[in-house]
Amino acid sequence: MAETTPVDGPFWISVERTPTGVALDVRHFVEALLVELFTEHADAVADILAEQAEARPYDGHRAEALLVERLLAEVSTRLPVYGRQCVALADSIRAAAGLRGAA
Repeated sequence: MAETTPVDGPFWISVERTPTGVALDVRHFVEALLVELFTEHADAVADILAEQAEARPYDGHRAEALLVERLLAEVSTRLPVYGRQCVALADSIRAAAGLRGAA
């Protein structure tokens, strides 16, 4: 399947056609996020893992949910796309999805 990379910074985004639509590959963003998590927030990650490791009956709530929520408040989950790359990404998605002239 053909793949294009319309966004090459600050994080690459590749677009690939799938049988039911498209897939966006955000590997570079995920890489940066993982590095940040394990270097800048290692204690928070360790606390989450410790909560998950404790044996307790499931009561409908994840014990680590609040810890995850706090961690997400500290890291960016936004994937920036700038300038002309916005249009290139939209065009690549339309093309891969087989949509012509849709706005």
